Amino acid sequence: MFISNIFPILPNERYILFMEVSMSDLLNRASELLFKDANVLIQFRDWFFSQAGNILLALIIFWVGRYAIKWVKTFAVRIMTKASYDSAAMSFITQIINYALLVGLILICLNQIGVPTTSFVAAFGAFGLGIGLALQSNLSNLASGLLILIFKPFRAGHVIQVGDTVGSVKSIQFMYTIITTKDQKNVYIPNSILTSQAITNIAYTHERVIPFVFDIGYNNNHHEAIKILKNIFAADKRVLNPKNMEIGISEFGDNSVRIAAYARVKSKDFLDVQYGIMSDVKDAFDKYGIDIPYPQRVVYLQNVDNSTGEIKGTKKKASGTDVAIDDNPES
Repeated sequence: MFISNIFPILPNERYILFMEVSMSDLLNRASELLFKDANVLIQFRDWFFSQAGNILLALIIFWVGRYAIKWVKTFAVRIMTKASYDSAAMSFITQIINYALLVGLILICLNQIGVPTTSFVAAFGAFGLGIGLALQSNLSNLASGLLILIFKPFRAGHVIQVGDTVGSVKSIQFMYTIITTKDQKNVYIPNSILTSQAITNIAYTHERVIPFVFDIGYNNNHHEAIKILKNIFAADKRVLNPKNMEIGISEFGDNSVRIAAYARVKSKDFLDVQYGIMSDVKDAFDKYGIDIPYPQRVVYLQNVDNSTGEIKGTKKKASGTDVAIDDNPES
C-alpha cells in the first residue's frame, strides 16, 4: 500500500490501515470538490458566453448612465442656482438625485443580464418602510429642514419669533434650527415645529410699530398727558409717524387711566426707540407732576378690647406703610 511504502517501520498495522482509509477519503473528497468547482466554472463559462451580448450592453448602459446622471445633477444645480436655493439644500438635493438614479441604473443593468430584480425592489421597499417607521420623527424633521432651505421663510441672521422664543437664526440644519436669544443662549428647535407653527420673521419687515402703554392717575389731566406724549414722539426723529400717530385713552383700569400710542419706526431702531421713549416719558411725567399709579391695598386693623369686646381704634395701612389712625372709622 501507499502508506506502508512510506512508513515501512511502523509496527502498528491498525494505525497504518486507519491512515490508508483516511487518506483515501481525503483524496476522494478533494476530487469531488474539484469536480464540483469544475462544473461551476463550466456553468459560468456557458452562461457568460450565452449572455456576452447582454453583458456588453449592460456595461454600455452603465457607462452612458453615469454620464447621464452627471448631466442631470449639473442641470438641477443650474436650476436651483437660478432660483437662489440655499447651498446646503442644493447639496442635499443633488445627493438624493445621484443615489436615486444610481440605484435605478444598477437595477436596469442587472435586469439586462438576466438577474431578477423584483426581489431587490421588494427588499428595498421593506427596508425603506422599516427605516421610515423607526425614524418617523427624524424624517419629519429632515423633510421640514429641506422645505425651510428651499422656500426660505427665514435665513441665517434673521430675527424670528417662534412661540415665546425670540432670537437671531444662527444656523439651519437638516434636523433642527439654532436660534441665539438676547441672553446669548442657543435654542435648538426641531424643524418640524418651525413648519407647523406660525413664525414671525422680523427681518422681512423694514418698518415696525411699537405699541406703547402709559398709565396715569385718575386725578391727572389726561389731555395734558397726551400732549406731553405727542411732544416726546415728535422730538424723536426716528419716529416715522409723529403727526398721524394713533394715541388716546384705551382703557380705564382699576388704579389708572391707560393711554395707548403706536409709533412706527424702522426695524433696526425698534429697541433703541422703545427704551428711549420710555425713559423720556418717565422724566417728563416726573417734571410735570403726572402720577404713574401702582396697585395699592388698604388694610384696616381694628383694636378690640378682649374684656369688653369693644373696638378701640382702627389703624389704616396702605402699601405696607401706616398712613392714618382712625378711632371712629364709621364717622
